[in-house]
Amino acid sequence: MKINEMQGNLNNVEGKVKILSVDKREITTSRGDTVYYYGLAGDETGVLPYTAWEFPAPIKPGDVVQIKYAKTKVYNDRMRLYFDSKTEIMLKPGEEMEVKNTYKDVKLMDLTTKNPFVAVTGKISNMSGKEYNKAGKTFIIYNGFIEDDTSRVRISSFGKPLENGKVYRIVGARVSEFNKQLEISIGDKTEVFIENEDMDFQRYYKLFEVDNPAGGITIMGFIITLGTKSGIIKRCSECNKPLSNGVCPDHPEKPTKLDIFSYFTLDDGTKYIQCIAGKNAIMPFIGIKEEELPHYAGEIYRMLEEKLYGHAVKINADFIKNEEDLSLRVNSITNIEREDISREIEANQQVK
Repeated sequence: MKINEMQGNLNNVEGKVKILSVDKREITTSRGDTVYYYGLAGDETGVLPYTAWEFPAPIKPGDVVQIKYAKTKVYNDRMRLYFDSKTEIMLKPGEEMEVKNTYKDVKLMDLTTKNPFVAVTGKISNMSGKEYNKAGKTFIIYNGFIEDDTSRVRISSFGKPLENGKVYRIVGARVSEFNKQLEISIGDKTEVFIENEDMDFQRYYKLFEVDNPAGGITIMGFIITLGTKSGIIKRCSECNKPLSNGVCPDHPEKPTKLDIFSYFTLDDGTKYIQCIAGKNAIMPFIGIKEEELPHYAGEIYRMLEEKLYGHAVKINADFIKNEEDLSLRVNSITNIEREDISREIEANQQVK
């Protein structure tokens, strides 16, 4: 049976397919902890997602297999293959198979413009729509974030609304670079499906593990330098540009506003990286409110030095792509807690 012949809820499905991806997830049920596998399988007629409660260890993405006694079920208007304890999955060594209309399934951490069209799965957040006019017609573009258990990136969708808090599988998303970060976009030919799996967003990494501009990453380390020009800066309240003489040349009538700009070096024991942080990250950490900035303007550098320099901190940040390396744009800074130390010890033990 070919993929395009698998219609509706079927039992005893047989056929030859190519395994395109294999992932696994641990879950807790009434019977205790268990593991299930999921991914994509396809042939020359199409592609289907699959779920397997048992999966042969030697089989890897790219292998062709013969399946017997599988099932198909339709859920949320989308069909899926199911492999249970009765299903036979037999490897066909050396066989090749062309698969129709497939996109490589990637985690958000592994996005690259070298692979410009991909399939991703993630949860949507901060999505909002904005109208724009083109050639006399009104369109809506939706912008927000998509995140999985590896990273968070910006996403834009032309005419297709995505609901915040929902997990989607997006097939044929376009990868591009904007403002030194990667983002994905949804176009007319992109397929969007609602998924019903929850996602874990505890994205703790060591610096040496990240080599592309991933977002929403948590790093723990020591701040080993603090930039001497860190502190209060003045910005135009209209265009947000920094002001050198206190007056915006483009909006001289607009008042100025105070901001905090800080830059420092973070070392996590595997390498070090340059970081920049604004007031949204700094003010909660040093314990002042925005309306208090004028009062503390002359003391900000001292407060930064006292709270940051030489201290161990936990930083949530977005990696920014520079010409030769990466830097961090900091979203938040917190002190390291006891549970963070316990997690670090456990992670180190697992590596050993």
